[in-house]
Amino acid sequence: MTTRQVGEIYSSKHSEYSEATQYCYYNGIHDLVLFWSRPTLKEQRDFLRQPVELALYVEQSVLFLLYRIVDTCEWSDVAHNIHQLRDSEQQVPADPPGSRASLQITLVNADNGIIMAKRMLSIGPAMTQALRHTLQEQTQTPCSRLEYETQVKNAYARYADSDAMLNDAWMTETAMETMGQSNTSQH
Repeated sequence: MTTRQVGEIYSSKHSEYSEATQYCYYNGIHDLVLFWSRPTLKEQRDFLRQPVELALYVEQSVLFLLYRIVDTCEWSDVAHNIHQLRDSEQQVPADPPGSRASLQITLVNADNGIIMAKRMLSIGPAMTQALRHTLQEQTQTPCSRLEYETQVKNAYARYADSDAMLNDAWMTETAMETMGQSNTSQH
């Protein structure tokens, strides 16, 4: 997760990215980063304003976080297994039952690596516990890079797209705006 602000470079290690999505849990926040090629002003505005829907699907030891930004981004997904991170990045939430986890979503211009918008949301108690439980289970079961890639490949072979995977998701919800947090964008 980055603490960098809108208008700053996402990472000093890269100046451009492939269009992709990255997810991790770090320092108490679920972090979802969307790398879009040349996001338009409308896409940036909608990224900040439109409802964000989430879903969770698990395939063996791989967590798939599905997400959609209404009228902006169709259902998409990102695969995750805690063992694919460096040891120092392998963190598990400690959210008590009934609590709402924080979700930071960052929009990065894939063409130049500049953070275009950031948004802070909260995840409902059921999704919070499902994510915590899934990440905790992942720590108990080692998963090599080859095993991870095979499981992801098998899931994508079974599901034509994220919409198809959504049909088998464990749960879905609409994330809530976090009060007191400012959502910002680069114009």
